[in-house]
Amino acid sequence: MNKHGHFYLLVYLMVFGTFLQSCSSDDSNDGLSDTYIRFTIDGTAYDFKDIITAESLAITLNGNNGEGLTNVGDTQISIYLPLVIEIGSFDIDPGAFDGDYKVAFSSEPLGFDFDFAEAGNITITSISGDYIEGTFTATITSANDETITLANGTFKGMTID
Repeated sequence: MNKHGHFYLLVYLMVFGTFLQSCSSDDSNDGLSDTYIRFTIDGTAYDFKDIITAESLAITLNGNNGEGLTNVGDTQISIYLPLVIEIGSFDIDPGAFDGDYKVAFSSEPLGFDFDFAEAGNITITSISGDYIEGTFTATITSANDETITLANGTFKGMTID
């Protein structure tokens, strides 16, 4: 298994295990989540709903254009936050596993294979007992030296109880 295969397996196990053990729920909306990750790339809007929140070494908000955890589709995003979150604006830490604030992006149509942002910003605007909200931008370069910018990013994810 290559390094990406190991990474995907690790992320899947972390997300799935945490999902089963410590997902938050909001019964006031009949099981429909109002969580999202939204952004644009070169004017094309992406809107991922029903965001999965996982917690292990970091809090991770995961969005995809598929039908769920077992069918994630062809485009995915992960926003990584530290375990102790505070309101404020934070530069994205470049690199795959270094630092507290990261964005990873994967898109078969655009040629990105779980590449981490090398620059950008994550702003936490609101933290409540139920939700984490904020904005972000991220510049990401693929293994083929294609560079994209995720702009106008907003997110709302559930906190972990």
